Amino acid sequence: MATSRCLPVRPTLGAVALIAATAFLGGCGGSQALSPQGPTQANAAIATHSSPIEPDVCRNGGGVRVAPCKIHLTVSNPGPDSVIVRGPKGEKGMLLERDKCGGASGIATITQGSGASWTVTAGPTIGSCKARFTYFNNGTKVGFAVLRVTNSI
Repeated sequence: MATSRCLPVRPTLGAVALIAATAFLGGCGGSQALSPQGPTQANAAIATHSSPIEPDVCRNGGGVRVAPCKIHLTVSNPGPDSVIVRGPKGEKGMLLERDKCGGASGIATITQGSGASWTVTAGPTIGSCKARFTYFNNGTKVGFAVLRVTNSI
């Protein structure tokens, strides 16, 4: 008589959770992907880095997106860098940016460019910070996206 063996449910679910957590955290340890294309003009001041938004490493909600969601300023990539912030489709509202990157911390300066473009410029201080883009419609918070900046210069 043949008998079948079944794995107990709890250890199996625990193993699946451990594998999922490892995969999630593995995405956090990577470095900023750089665009293989440089500026088209020799005197271009801002290089735009385009990388796909990875939902497991980018913090966002309500249809608000920032791409790329991580900027790593280094000696070989001193910036300034551009990021694109998009609001929810079809929504008409206001985008508010708040960060603790500039001012006394001096890690980076984040300024609005034209349209959906924002510029990240390295400051004199080494460190990490976050910028939060919050989207409001008629005074109600609709969504948000977080930009992570690391200055290693």
